[in-house]
Order: sequence, then structure tokens, then C-alpha cells
Amino acid sequence: MNNRHMELLKSEVPLLQNQYHRLLFISESKFGNTLKHYSEETGFPYININLYLSEKLKGVPFKKRSYKAITFINDLVRNENEILCIDYFEIMFDSSLQLKVFDILKNISRNKTLLVCWRGAVEQGFLVHAVPGHSEYKREIIADFKLIY
Repeated sequence: MNNRHMELLKSEVPLLQNQYHRLLFISESKFGNTLKHYSEETGFPYININLYLSEKLKGVPFKKRSYKAITFINDLVRNENEILCIDYFEIMFDSSLQLKVFDILKNISRNKTLLVCWRGAVEQGFLVHAVPGHSEYKREIIADFKLIY
């Protein structure tokens, strides 16, 4: 756990309530478990999207997975608290699902506060998932959300 990140989470989360997108990424590639500790300390739900979606999509025909993935994610967040700790969501970048991951998170964050563990790279003002040329490569400018780095 990174104590600096923990203190920043405690001070930044209340400030998100006044934002259009209540979305905060915490770069955890080096320290790994600050968001989990924060979840345990506050009682906010900690959700492993990879585990959840892989279970839900297991019996879904390949052609319906993209549509069903969105439905499953929306169902999950609809039934949870106002503040959610999201971790391990790399499955959403799977090219076969054809999801616009950052758009989905931004859309959800209009109604729920999302604290998202970012395990990808942070480069020149962008969140970067995978490397250029990889089927899962995505990058998003750090603009409509907060980042703890």
C-alpha cells in the first residue's frame, strides 16, 4: 500500500461529488493494493471486473458478448453503493468485446463515484493500455477525470 496514495484518496474522494464525471483513477502499477485497502477501510464495494465479467460471459454466445458485457456492467453498478472501487478491469479492453472502456466508465461516473485502479501506463498526459499495435491498445487523455499518480 502506498500511504501517499491513501491520503490523496481520502482528500480527493469528497471533492468528486461536485464533478460532472465523478471518476478518479489511481495509478497502482507499482504499489498494487491501495484501492483495496481504501475499500476495506471505508466499506465501499471493491469490484474485480475481470472476475465478474468472465463469470457472466462464460455461457454467452460469442456474437452476443459485446452487448451482454455492457448489460452486465450496468446491472452490477446499478445495484451497488454510490461509491465503487473498481479493480482488474482489463477484460473490458478485449478487442472481441468492442467496448469503449473509457466512455463506459465516464458514463457510469455521471451517476456513481468510480475509484478505478489503473494498472497500465501513464505517458505524456494519457492513460495507456497495452502497446501500439496490440489489439487491445487504447489511450485516453487525462481530461474528464482525476488521476492519482
